[in-house]
Formats: sequence, C-alpha cells, structure tokens
Amino acid sequence: MKKKTRVQEVCEWVVDKIERNIYLPRQKIPSIRQLAQKLDVSTFSVAQGYDLLVSMGHIKSISGSGFFVCEKQCSLPEINLAPTLINNVNDTGWLMSHLFSELPKNKASGSGLLPDEWLIDAGIISNAIRKSAKEAHSFIYSYGHIQGYQPLRELFSTQLDNIGININPNTVITMPGVSSAIQTVLREVVREGDYVIVDDPSWFWLLGCLHQLNIKVVSVQRDSNGPNIEQLESLFQNYKPKLYITNSILNNPTSYNISPSIMYKVLGLLHKYDAYLLEDDVYSHLEDSRKTLRYASLDQLERVFYVTGVSKILGANWRVGFLCVPQNFLQPILKQKMLSNMTSTELTERAIHKIWLHPQYKKHIEEMKIKLTKKHEYLKKELEAIGIEYPKEGNIGIFLWINTYLDTTKMALEASKEEFLLAPGYLFSQHSDFSTYLRLNVTRTDKEFIDWLHTYKLNHKARE
Repeated sequence: MKKKTRVQEVCEWVVDKIERNIYLPRQKIPSIRQLAQKLDVSTFSVAQGYDLLVSMGHIKSISGSGFFVCEKQCSLPEINLAPTLINNVNDTGWLMSHLFSELPKNKASGSGLLPDEWLIDAGIISNAIRKSAKEAHSFIYSYGHIQGYQPLRELFSTQLDNIGININPNTVITMPGVSSAIQTVLREVVREGDYVIVDDPSWFWLLGCLHQLNIKVVSVQRDSNGPNIEQLESLFQNYKPKLYITNSILNNPTSYNISPSIMYKVLGLLHKYDAYLLEDDVYSHLEDSRKTLRYASLDQLERVFYVTGVSKILGANWRVGFLCVPQNFLQPILKQKMLSNMTSTELTERAIHKIWLHPQYKKHIEEMKIKLTKKHEYLKKELEAIGIEYPKEGNIGIFLWINTYLDTTKMALEASKEEFLLAPGYLFSQHSDFSTYLRLNVTRTDKEFIDWLHTYKLNHKARE
C-alpha cells in the first residue's frame, strides 16, 4: 500500500474533526503554523492541505482572519470571465502563501526564484558585506540620502546608458524592491476606483496588488509582438486609464519581448490619451540588452516610469529596486517613498555597489545566460517527448508558458499531493483562455517533474 503523503494526512485530520463536529460550521480552525506544530509536519504541507480543502469546499479562507469551516452548502467563489474587465482576483494566494517556504528546487516548478547554485557566488557577496561593514562608522547612525546611495545610482545610470536609456543619476530612486517601487508609483499616479491596464496574461502578484488597492483593472491581449494595439486604444477610449503596467522584456509569465514598431504605437497612445506606462524590467540582466529596446529607451522618461531590481541575480533577500521617473514626478515620488519607507538601507546598497564592481559579476551574468540556454534545450527535448509543444515565440528567460490542453487548476491540486508546487494559468489571468496553461520555472524543472507530468497526462487520457 502506498504511504500517505503529509498533505493527505493534514486533509484527513481536518476532515475527521469536521465530520465529528469537533470543528463546527463557521468555526475558525488552527492557523497553518499552529497545525504544523501540532502534527509535526512542515508549514508547506499544511498550506498545501488547506488549499486542497478550500478547493473541495470543506473550509474557506478569509483574508486577514484565517481559515473557517464552511457551511454545509459552501461553494467556491465565481470567477469573472468578462473579456477585458477584471472585477476581482481569485486566490492569488495559491503561490503567495508559499513564496517564503523552503522548497526543494526540484519540487517548485511554479516558483519565481532561481536555485541558490544559479546565483552569484556567496563568497563574493560575503566579501562585499564585510567591506561595507568596515565603512559603517561613516553612515550607520544617519538616515542616508532619500534617493539612495549616490555611487550606486551613478553606477546604475552607467548600466542604463549601455542599453540606450540616458538619464541623470539624480532622477534615480532606490527602493526596497521592485514590488515596493510599483506600489509607490501606484499611490502617486492612481486613485482608488481609477482604471489601470495590464497585459493578459500578467504577473499574478500585480493582479492581487491592484485588487487590494481597490484599483479597477482592464487587460489587453498580448502576444509575441506585444499588446493588441486596437484593443489597447479601445481600453484607453472607454476606461480612461491613467497607467499601463507591463514587462517589455521577458514578460512574466510568457517570456515575450515587444517589437519596436508596437512600442512606437504604444507610446503614441500614451501621448494621445494623456496616460503613463510603468515598465517593469526586472529580468533585464537575462536578456541580450544590446539587441533589445525598452520603452524607456525610446521615451527617455517622458511618459515612462522604469523599474528594475537585483533579486533575480543576487537572491530573493536582496530587496533593492531602482525606480526612474519623469522629472515632474520626482519630488512627489520621493515624498511617497519618505512616507512609506523613509530611506533605503545604505549598508545593503553599498554591498550591491561593491558586487557590481567585482570582476566576476559580468562573467557570472554571461554564465547564467549560457546555463539558461542549455536548460531550455534540455526541456525542449523532454517536453516534446511527452507530447507537449515547446513555445516557439518565447525568449530565453527563466519562464516557460506551456499549453498542456488539460485543466491546470486541477493539475496543480493533484501535484500538491506529491508536494509539487505549480503555477496554473488561472493565476495570471481571469480569462478562461489560459486555464490549460502552466508557467514553468526553467531553472527548477527537472526529470522528476517531467515524469510526473507525463504520468498525469496518461492517466487523464485513460479516464477520458
């Protein structure tokens, strides 16, 4: 007899308590951490079990309050499938609840993080931290500059110049990560009830963030050339959005770029309808920058806010982002930063400055690109061997957007029983068009998961 997984044990324990009326309808059950301690299992196993119980209608999650036993006729929330207007975001917590879990690299194809061995050598980081700590007497007791460590901003401006974005370091603002930079721009440019445009599909965190801020979202279809221009103009005309948020390079989840001709047309619409664009370029280090245009390269920060960060190269704990803004927004954005975060952590910024100057840094970036190319070649062979078409339009980034032709929400629930974390297509769009898609992290997808996926496909076909 096959041994039960930890996730199954969690589910059976909770269901048993509900069926014996130990946990009554509308009663709160133990938190993830409390039950993990009680059953002596990982918080990851409990979180996966609770997700499964929610999907089965036994319990429900109430944001900020916890998990509660459902009424007898508890039903799942409906998903709005309107073609362009997203009224709510259904359970982006599927991945968010596991972002901070220590997952085995071969179990987390749905994660957005790179494995430790793909990142820059820890010795280089440790050396940079030690050198920065020796300088602590000169800055450790002060707030630091509101815009961030000046030498780092100057070095960053030089990097931007190499990809055709010519800016003054005094228009660069350091932030506590890319997500903080995006939220800061939203608080300044958009008001509650305003509309914002996102790509379809789009980063699940962004959809959840906009929903939490009570900002209305409309989405524009995007393919390998960029957004659908006719649809984009229709959205500008009908909804009067103030901001369009997009990845121009290595879109999350598709790894699409944008053609220069589409970029010019988008910028034209921004001027025509008095709107702005927020360009999230967090994957810029993984692209051949000399051959790829950005919106900020063409616009030079007239209608474009440009955001990037270091976490994808140095590791998730390096929460430093860079925000470049149109000149007329500099002071308002600085005020927003001061009210939200005060100043950035100069010790961290000094360490990043030293890492960037290390002779091994550029070599590490090039080696990472080579490893990505080889991993893509490997996965192309493995996926096509089990009957899954490899995307022809995507670029060499960390994500693959594959069509399984199966319901990936159900697939993710089944995978969780084997403690695989997947990223089903519904997280990245409210539209049914992507219900059969999966976002795979190339760096965390190996033979073990491919074999599981193959077995799942065969079993599903047999049931049909």
